[in-house]
Amino acid sequence: MNEGDKRIRRFYIFRAVTSFSLWIPFWSLWAYKNLDSLFLLTVVDAVFWSTIIIFQLPAGLLGDKFGRKAVLFTGEILFSVGVLAFGLSNSFEEYLISNVVWALGVCFLISGDTPFLYDTLLELDRGADFIHIMGTANAVMFMTSAAACAVGGFIVSVTDRIELTLIIASLVAITGTFTVVFLREPKVDRRFQQSYRAQLGTGVKQVLKSKPIMVLILFQIVLELGIYVMMIFRSVYMNVQLRLSFLEIGLFFASFAIVGGLFTRLAGRIEGWLKEKRTLLFMFVTMIFSFAVVFLVRSSVAVSTQYLMYIITGLQAPIINGYINRLVDSSHRSTIMGIASMMFTAMVVIVEVSIGWIASIWGLEESLLVLALAVTPVGILLLYFWNKEVDKFMRKPVKLNAPQG
Repeated sequence: MNEGDKRIRRFYIFRAVTSFSLWIPFWSLWAYKNLDSLFLLTVVDAVFWSTIIIFQLPAGLLGDKFGRKAVLFTGEILFSVGVLAFGLSNSFEEYLISNVVWALGVCFLISGDTPFLYDTLLELDRGADFIHIMGTANAVMFMTSAAACAVGGFIVSVTDRIELTLIIASLVAITGTFTVVFLREPKVDRRFQQSYRAQLGTGVKQVLKSKPIMVLILFQIVLELGIYVMMIFRSVYMNVQLRLSFLEIGLFFASFAIVGGLFTRLAGRIEGWLKEKRTLLFMFVTMIFSFAVVFLVRSSVAVSTQYLMYIITGLQAPIINGYINRLVDSSHRSTIMGIASMMFTAMVVIVEVSIGWIASIWGLEESLLVLALAVTPVGILLLYFWNKEVDKFMRKPVKLNAPQG
């Protein structure tokens, strides 16, 4: 095995160890159990995303300035402490504080994760392999999460203590931070790097002046809004609406993650089959269909739509992030990914609390229908603009890494 393959394998190990998230099926149930309100649940989570709005850009700037390993290590420590605090929380105020720490960890992880891999591949002259390798890394994450969900379901079914999934997972995550030590920092030319203010200004200009980047970021936000709102309500929906046991929820989540892992592993191949126009269209139509089924089918059969949501989750990150990374330079990669994350979080704070309020008045299924109706015209418009950008690239005689029709 050559040195390049060893470096990629270490990244896979980092992803595996830090993805053993026993809490995935149960964190929202734990908060809902103590808050007894879908609206307050979304308010608590909105604080998480509000924290990211404030700190994501500074974390991205630090990642570009001081390197990817530093922000990954810092992020894992904060993430672990936040998860532990969330598991020990019982009141509204305690959930708010723990979510702030948890979100700070996520800020640093976002700033280091994808940029670390892409810059490593550029150094190895393997940038074209990003979608395939990122898909494999995400598949590792999904499979580890699948095992964790099943174990978490067993723990809760035996002990009837939901919070144990958060507490145990936080301890595993803390030990996982040391896998960052074995990663090798990719070479990025920082000799001409600007001040923080200038760095941010350049990143914002790249986003605003590049129509393809802006369209991709906005389209990813549309998908992520649907994915995330469905995720925060998923456990409550399965436990309260469908009356599934904790063990059944854990096993279902494990099977969801396996499906997501299989499709994220195939992300590069699927993108190669569908090409850039049809890939985005497929993900969007699948999401809208899933929301429609949850609203129309009021039985356990509706659980099957969650497999479709995990397919979208598995595909969108490696594919859309791959498209975005092609269009930006390494010295601003973390900054631009931070800008994209901040734009998503700004939207999710507004949308999540609004949907939580609608769910508390009209019902959970009705709130998902409202979201689907709201994002459909936006998604269609963004697909139209993206298709025009793809056609524009295709008309150019020679274009390395040009989108394909």
